[in-house]
Order: sequence, then structure tokens, then C-alpha cells
Amino acid sequence: MNDQNLVIKEIFALAFQNYKKNNLKNAQKLYNQILNKEPNHFGSIFYLGSISLQNKNFVKAKQLFEKAVKIQPTYANAHHNLGQALQGLGASHEAMCCYQKAIKIQPNLIASHNNLGMIQKELGQNNEAVRSFQKAIKIQPDLIIAHNNLGTVYIEMKKRKKAIKCFKKAIEINNKFSMAHYNLGKAFRELYNYKEAIKCFETANTTRSRAELLESTYFSNGHKIYPKTLKKLTREDPLNLRVATMAAYVSKKEKINNTYPFCRNPLDYVYIKNLKNEISSPDKFSSNLSKILGKVDFIWEPTTKTTTRGYHTSGNLFNKTDYEIMQLQELIKKQISIYRKHYEFSKDYFITKWPKKNQLEAWHVKLMKKGYQKPHIHPAGWLSGCFYLKIPQRLKRNQGAIKFGFVGYDYPFDKKLPNLIHVPKIFDIALFPSSLFHETIPFNSQEERHVIAFDLMPK
Repeated sequence: MNDQNLVIKEIFALAFQNYKKNNLKNAQKLYNQILNKEPNHFGSIFYLGSISLQNKNFVKAKQLFEKAVKIQPTYANAHHNLGQALQGLGASHEAMCCYQKAIKIQPNLIASHNNLGMIQKELGQNNEAVRSFQKAIKIQPDLIIAHNNLGTVYIEMKKRKKAIKCFKKAIEINNKFSMAHYNLGKAFRELYNYKEAIKCFETANTTRSRAELLESTYFSNGHKIYPKTLKKLTREDPLNLRVATMAAYVSKKEKINNTYPFCRNPLDYVYIKNLKNEISSPDKFSSNLSKILGKVDFIWEPTTKTTTRGYHTSGNLFNKTDYEIMQLQELIKKQISIYRKHYEFSKDYFITKWPKKNQLEAWHVKLMKKGYQKPHIHPAGWLSGCFYLKIPQRLKRNQGAIKFGFVGYDYPFDKKLPNLIHVPKIFDIALFPSSLFHETIPFNSQEERHVIAFDLMPK
């Protein structure tokens, strides 16, 4: 072994020690130091890619793992990690191929079976997803996440009894696994067994389960126990967006004061503006942005979303570095600043406790004839929005419009509750609290409807 190889070996050992101790910046410096001396050093490329994955820098991770699989095509983990980077960029079909390659090289690679199942579920390939999760369980029978994920596929397939068995098995393996308690609660809720659902949601005690506990309490007992539960959540969990959604609904339905402080009357916070005059060469911008989006991986009616008769991208569009994508991000940031200024005197926590550390996540929705979005909220967001890129022409009244209101999910419909309908124009931007139900009214046209949707999310 010559001197340089010895030095590289020593630096690599030191870099790996730093990596294991989570001193990622030091590890990164050392791996780059090696690559300056030996540009195709596989270990350094692989671990730099792993650091990029941890930092959610999916573009960089993809570049590094593409290089890694060229150097060592039979290393299964490199294919798996490339799949994770592609998944982060929304390239679901390419990611699926990577997981399949990894499994072909190393048939018992559990993580690849599990991730493959997750993508298959998202693509609506439920039978294939079931097989992927079952394979992971066969390799490792106590793999709690695979039992849980298998249960979620059975929920999609309306096989609730099988789903309940999976969630109970996950709980049997680890009683503290809150996700399985939550999913078990959801299964019972779908069967209208609110008593068992409430027990599960109480045990799970997560942000989402606390909200569903409130909903189940109201739907099963009406207004009897609800105020007490809401009072407790107001004290202990005042920034829970789905609780805010429920509190606003009950307030309007029961004609009572909304005591939950996050966003008492969300319809007051819908803000719409046309940005055409803010964009230099709007037609060129629109054309270039459409070309960029045309190359993005789309999923038809993804099971995890509310899109019907339409396509949806996965991953964060704002991870892309194309000029028009970055320009759109800056336009949105500017409007968000104007929005905050507009509502600066509000006493709702939605404004007063605005997250200091936040990030924008965006995706593209392309609806076809008779397409629509079911009423939904974005409970992981804070502020949500839409930028309208393409709208079908000559639609009848309110077709293709966005509708804001208080009813969604399995909330009982009440036509007396207020709503707000906006018929969008190209280059319109709509901003609204993430706790507010919104939907798209179906439209009858051969033309497509293109929207960039986004969330400002607390970090």
C-alpha cells in the first residue's frame, strides 16, 4: 500500500467515526478531502450521498448515488438510497425501479421491500403493495412498520377486519407504537365504532389522533362531552390545525362562540390576488413553467391525496432549481409577506404565533374533464395556497372554481353553513389557513386545469 492509499484509509476511518457520531459537517469535509485526491472513491461518494439524504438535499443525493451505482453496480444499498433520493424528488416510477434492482441484488433487503410497498400503495397498486409488505414481514416477522403499512393498504382496499388484525399485531410487538394505535382508531372510526376509536386515539396521543378524538367525541355524543374535550385541547394543544377545523365547524353548526384560539373564523383569512402584472413576460413565464412541469413524474389519482380524475406530482417541486420554479417561489414568498402585513392586527394564533422557521413545499395538480379535489385540509401546513397556471375556457357557472367551507372528510353536510367560492383566472394566487376545508368544483371541458399548490410549513 502506497503512502497516499494509507492517508486516504486513515481519513476515511476518521470521516466514518464522525458520520456515526452524527458530526455530519466534519464527515462531509473529510469525505470531500478524499474525493479531491481520489474522485471515484466509492465509500466517500456513498456516505456523502447518505448525508445529502439526511439533509433532504435530494438533488445532490441523486447525483452522488448515480455515480455510486456506476462504480459498484452490485451494491444493493446504493440502489436503495438512489431510490430514496428519487422518491424525495417525486420521481416515484424511477424510485420503484431502484428498489426492485436493490431487491434483485439482495432479496432480503427489508427497507427496499417496505419502500417499494409504499410507492405501490401511492400508485394504487394495492395487491402488489400487500405482497411487498408481506415479503418484508416474512424476512423479519417482528418488523412493526411493515405490519402497520400492510394495515393501511387493507384500509384502502376496504378490508377493515384484516387491517385491524395488522394494527393489533403491530401493537402486540410494541405497545408504544403510536402510529398503529392511531390507525387502529381510524379503522374503528370507519366502522362507526366511536367508543373503540376514542380509546385508540387517547392511547396514540399524537397531534392527528387528538384531533380525531375530538371529532369522534362530537360525532358520537353531540355537544355533551365536546366542550370539555375542546377546553383540554385549547390548554394543551392550541396549535393543532385539525382541531381548529373541527372547532370552526361546530361553532358554525351549533351557533356558538369558537373558543379555540388558532383560527376562529378561517373564511376571514382567504386572500386572492392576480399576479400577472408582477411577472415580466407572463406568457413566456407560463410557457417555460409548463415545459418544466411536463417533465415531472405524475401519479394518476394517488391514494394518499384527494385528487379525482387528475394527476398529482409527489415530492417538493421547490427542490427543483429551474429558473421559473425559483421565480415562482420568490413571487409566492412576496405575497406571503403582504398577506401577513394585511392581517397583522389579528389576535388569532394563526397570525400571532406564525412559525419563525418555516419552509415552502409545492406540488402540481393537473385535472382532466370532470376532475375535482374533494374537500380537505393540510394539517401539517400553516398557510396553504394555489397558483393558477391554466384554466379551461368557457366553463359554466362555478365549474372549476375553488370552494372554501366548513365541511369535509366525514363531517355531516349542512347546507346552512357558510362558504366562499372563487372562480380563478390564470395567474391568480389564493392564500388561506391550512385548517380551512377547500375543494375544486368539477368542470366539464376537454381542456386541462393546472395548479401549483403549496404549503408554508413550520420546520
